[in-house]
Amino acid sequence: MELGTLNELVNTRSVIKHIRRHNKDMRQGAGIGNDFSLTGNIVSCEGVSSITYIAWVKAMNNLAVSCAKPEGVRIVMLLPESISEADIKLYMKEFNHLADEGDIQILGGHTEVSRAYNKASFIVTVFGFVADRDIKSISPGDRIIMLGYAGLMGTDIIARSKKDELGKRFAYSYIEGAYFNKEEYAIRDKVRSLIDTFGEDVLYMHDVSHGGIYGALWQLGVKIKHGININHADIPIKQETVEISEFFNINPYMLDGTGAVLAVVRSESDIEVNKATGIPAAFIGKVTKDNNKVVMLGDEKEPEQRFLSPIKGDELYKVIERL
Repeated sequence: MELGTLNELVNTRSVIKHIRRHNKDMRQGAGIGNDFSLTGNIVSCEGVSSITYIAWVKAMNNLAVSCAKPEGVRIVMLLPESISEADIKLYMKEFNHLADEGDIQILGGHTEVSRAYNKASFIVTVFGFVADRDIKSISPGDRIIMLGYAGLMGTDIIARSKKDELGKRFAYSYIEGAYFNKEEYAIRDKVRSLIDTFGEDVLYMHDVSHGGIYGALWQLGVKIKHGININHADIPIKQETVEISEFFNINPYMLDGTGAVLAVVRSESDIEVNKATGIPAAFIGKVTKDNNKVVMLGDEKEPEQRFLSPIKGDELYKVIERL
């Protein structure tokens, strides 16, 4: 199977469809496009990575789109036999620093060392409370917004990990221009900016992660049960991402985009989103009457349609074998 998060077809067929509902208060559970679970007013979600900060920020990004305030986290560390106590103390120092920054209580978790693991893996589960985040009514014509850049995290990881290889074509100063501060992976400020700008006109939000912006757009369409029509040229992306992706022959729009967020807003919302939010943002498409999930390529003279499909891995793993 493909490396990384289980591909969407297998996940739906072999995992999600087998989850039974036992809790009558469950408002949102497992499903494509669901970044969090919602039982009553309790929100929970998780992030998984072999890097402490990435596991943490993926969990927090999933929570951010629920508009819940994080109340506590549980941390699971699955560690190889070669791990040292000093390593474990360092991991906890990193998690405590993140918890202190967000004033979030670490509630506990589980730490296990086993020959079954050849590299450390971290699972961060975050809990919060929310008043009302059921998906709102979405209609054809409503607009789709993207905040942040396509392929942000993937570009950063590749640029740092493959600097010497990239240096055969690009100046090191150019490669370093593809680095992002880890704070840019977080979307909470972007979500707040969306809510401040559009208020009740924000109908749905979804964080971009594994599978890149194309994967996130597919999931958005599945969740809202409508078609979408996206103008490819309007998707914010950095030139460094495009050129580094060309170097490794990967699709930058299917590259881990942690740090970006998608939203559907009412069609009447007519705000210059870039100026209003003060961060890279754009209206990139609309909700449609049919069920097609389409990206429009080319130009007006020679338009070309690309039909989106379920996530089948992330382009990052074509370059980086393990994270």
